[in-house]
Amino acid sequence: MFDEEEMEKLLLAGKIAKIVRQAVPSMVFEGASVLRICDGVESEIARLGGSPAFPCNVSINDIGAHYTSPPSDTTVVPAGSLVKVDLGVHIEGLIADTAVTVSVGSDFEDMIKAVELALERGIQTVKIGGRIGDVGPVVEKTIRSMGYRPIRNLTGHQIEQYTIHSGLSIPNVSGAESVGKFQPWSVYAIEPFATLPKAAGEVREREPGNILHLVKLKRPKTEPQMGAYDEIYRKFRTLPFARRWVVGSGKAVNTMLAERLLYEYPVLVEASGMPIAQAEHTVITTDKESIVTT
Repeated sequence: MFDEEEMEKLLLAGKIAKIVRQAVPSMVFEGASVLRICDGVESEIARLGGSPAFPCNVSINDIGAHYTSPPSDTTVVPAGSLVKVDLGVHIEGLIADTAVTVSVGSDFEDMIKAVELALERGIQTVKIGGRIGDVGPVVEKTIRSMGYRPIRNLTGHQIEQYTIHSGLSIPNVSGAESVGKFQPWSVYAIEPFATLPKAAGEVREREPGNILHLVKLKRPKTEPQMGAYDEIYRKFRTLPFARRWVVGSGKAVNTMLAERLLYEYPVLVEASGMPIAQAEHTVITTDKESIVTT
């Protein structure tokens, strides 16, 4: 159960995330620096009183997730592209997660409409005591009815304090393994992804995308890893962070990766190279209702 203060923080995180998401289309245009988009989103979150729950993801075309700019990124938004911006806000670890897709002169506006409608209908299935597995068929049917294909191995997820993906997945297709029911006093991200009908309809891993998080709460015994660990835990706890946020600790971070104290997320790309669209909202449940916070 959330107490009054926790509920206020969850709602505030959602409000900030919504405001920033609504500003994203003005940041995304042909020739825009991806690094400036990331910095702009994260700075606006901080200006409004929140903290980034994870580095801003800017995923272009066939990239589905887990790309954020490295410290000196020169990537720019190309013409004719489909750009997904996924952002998170937390207030003392209480999180809101949301995403929007922007068409930059592409032919895929209808694919964006498909994921947005699938998101709307998927959210309608979030009822206390309802089956989590019921979301997938609704999302898949909606996306396919508009001529597109869902990404079967990208899912929504449950959220807990200081944990973006708490282990429970919310499917975007029929027949996916997902046990359990929606519980009261919980936080969920509903997150449809779609691609072209001729695509593979799944993502594969590529190189690391500059996003890391602590996987072992075990303080190193030597410097400079000890100092880097202390800084990372103090600033981020177990939330994901960007390499550009700890640029002065690069060598220590690499050592901690080798020692498996840290995990670096791989970029996820559509297996056949086809473009992906995404939409996402956060929903919290009380003992009486479901509330979209973003």
